[in-house]
Amino acid sequence: MNYKKQLVAIKLLLNVLVFGSMIQTADAQQVSPFQTGDYTAAFMNVRDMAKMQPGLDIILYNYYAWTNSFADRDGVKYDEISLGTNTSIGIDINTFAIVPAFYWGSKFTLLGGATYEVGIVPNYYSANTNIVVNHEGLSQSGKSNLSGFGDLFVQPLGLSWGWTHFDAMLAYAFTAPTGRYEPDADDNIGMGFWANQFQGFGYWYPNESQKSAFMLGLTYELISKVKGEELKPGNRFTLEYGFSQYLTDRLEVSVIGGNNWQVSDDTGDDVFWDPSYHDRKSTLGFGAAYWAVKNRLYVAGKYMFDYGARQRFLTNGLMLNVIFVTNALTGNNSKKTIKN
Repeated sequence: MNYKKQLVAIKLLLNVLVFGSMIQTADAQQVSPFQTGDYTAAFMNVRDMAKMQPGLDIILYNYYAWTNSFADRDGVKYDEISLGTNTSIGIDINTFAIVPAFYWGSKFTLLGGATYEVGIVPNYYSANTNIVVNHEGLSQSGKSNLSGFGDLFVQPLGLSWGWTHFDAMLAYAFTAPTGRYEPDADDNIGMGFWANQFQGFGYWYPNESQKSAFMLGLTYELISKVKGEELKPGNRFTLEYGFSQYLTDRLEVSVIGGNNWQVSDDTGDDVFWDPSYHDRKSTLGFGAAYWAVKNRLYVAGKYMFDYGARQRFLTNGLMLNVIFVTNALTGNNSKKTIKN
């Protein structure tokens, strides 16, 4: 058996599989049944989509994730990929993403008091893979590293409303394929397609203090044809939900979850798999946060894990997120504060 050729083939395979569906972070992709969308469920903090006040907010998402297992189209979990008689591949993937998000809320209001919001989210992505090929009792290992700037997320239109017991937000955003992508390349960072996202989020606060918050969000992702490929990935729908509780004026605990489904078939001449099988994945996260500088500097940590996957990798993740309320542009605090 020619292990060198085997490892080259495996490297290409990994670039197909590496972390389908990381938020606006790069995703090394090639034509395969593991093709995913751009949006990642449960990536944000629970209250990130609540009513925004005038001014500029900067959010720094830091995401570390790892996996060594995936689910097939029937949901069966595997820790190894079988290549035939007495041959299998074990995979460990570690990924780190730095995602700075810049959001501005208007001082003027529209449509019954809505704040107008715009945002732009670049990202930098790095992935390390370790591959072990087992053949008739013999093992051969190989490593692959990818890094670079991924696709660019832009929200040109967002409207958010706020009341005593409810908040609501509607937004349109798109992801531009600015990350490196070439057909059949083994070092792709971007997804290679445009994605249009239509979102709606709602919040319910049981008490006037708003220390408790229940969140429900919907995202529909409309995906274009992949650059240089005869493939248009299926569109996707995401349902997100969360609960946030302030234990003090500064200390918050939260639970956030999400379900992501492919809702239309992959189409195009390059589709060699059965497109009637649609991928899906659910994610659950637990977090804690603290206002290090009250109403100005917010630091949050979160642990996330996947379950209920079909034709997707099952990942675990750790996040450290920082929100800086700049008070720039309008001079107003630009993030919802908890009432005393």
